[in-house]
Amino acid sequence: MLRLPDFFYSFLFTIAFPVYKALHTKRAYGRVEKHLDKAREYIETRDKGATLNGTPRLNGAEPLQKMTARDVFHGIFWDALDSYRGLARIRSTTDRIVYENEEIIRDAVAECAKIGMPIAGISIHQGAFELMHRALCRYSDHVHLITDSVGDTAFRDVLKELRSDPHLTEYHPEETGKLIRELFRTKGILAMVFDQGKNTKGNTVTLFGRPTTMYLRLPQKINSMGAGIVIFRTFIEESDKRKPHRKQRIVIRFEKYFPPHYEAEGRDLTADIASEVEKWIAEHPDQWSWNYHGNFITRS
Repeated sequence: MLRLPDFFYSFLFTIAFPVYKALHTKRAYGRVEKHLDKAREYIETRDKGATLNGTPRLNGAEPLQKMTARDVFHGIFWDALDSYRGLARIRSTTDRIVYENEEIIRDAVAECAKIGMPIAGISIHQGAFELMHRALCRYSDHVHLITDSVGDTAFRDVLKELRSDPHLTEYHPEETGKLIRELFRTKGILAMVFDQGKNTKGNTVTLFGRPTTMYLRLPQKINSMGAGIVIFRTFIEESDKRKPHRKQRIVIRFEKYFPPHYEAEGRDLTADIASEVEKWIAEHPDQWSWNYHGNFITRS
């Protein structure tokens, strides 16, 4: 199924999306419209304020101004397809993957190894995010992935098989204690996405002027224990819209390193990460899961 040509999936989206929209006008589709409107309003207000008092503009936010809910669902659809094709190691997808700023994670791994500590490689549900966990296996033989339950048992089993790698171990949130022990024993990499979660406490942050929740308690804890943190993201490079989807690059970009004990000197880890995430979403708003039902609802 994953090997079917792109034109089949383009046709499938064209047929299925109007039906989905009609069924979800007051649910997922409606949430996306509302969230985009609020974000645009925030950007416009912030940029007007920047003109008046010299505060910094949110650079790269232009794509958000033109975004529609349909664009978001179209982006999520193709990102999911890229994720599953990449996990299945289909060459037409894996050959499109490029890595940027690799020195950030390589230096972080080396620096923490000197003091006998692991690192965390963490991100959000943007772009072909399923590829990022396996990508971390390029930098460590011991990647510890924490995931939450999605879908039914059969779907979870299929997804776990697709994610599998000799260097990757998957944990459920109830196994956090075991994960921490193994992480520090192997001096490996904790892999997780932190913008969605179920049945767990999070950290209240602000995105686009609105309170929301990010699930950074685990990275925060291991950072206080001596681990470093690297934040990174993936997105489809769409510099030329005329290119067919199969020609567009899948970028995995490492963005910033937070050294061990980051908050020891009064710095705010969650706020600083949220600031970075806001820029990521504004730059590629069609590739973030605005439709997640827990977005912009605080659970701390």
